[in-house]
Amino acid sequence: MGWYAVNPRAKLTAKQAALYLGVSESLLRKWRGEHYGPVFYRPTDAPNCPVLYEVADLDVFVAQRKRKAAQHAA
Repeated sequence: MGWYAVNPRAKLTAKQAALYLGVSESLLRKWRGEHYGPVFYRPTDAPNCPVLYEVADLDVFVAQRKRKAAQHAA
């Protein structure tokens, strides 16, 4: 999917975000329920409105996890 050329402000669906992060879509859903994981939003308050993620927010989440892992390893 050529992630190297993705605009950091690009919006991804939960399925695309899971693929980007290398986790399952159900894990993202679980994280949302636990108020953990990357920042997400819903464009409207409609009940069937999809959850969206910005690539920049996914990158921040990954960077934070890397820092925590490095701190625990030291």
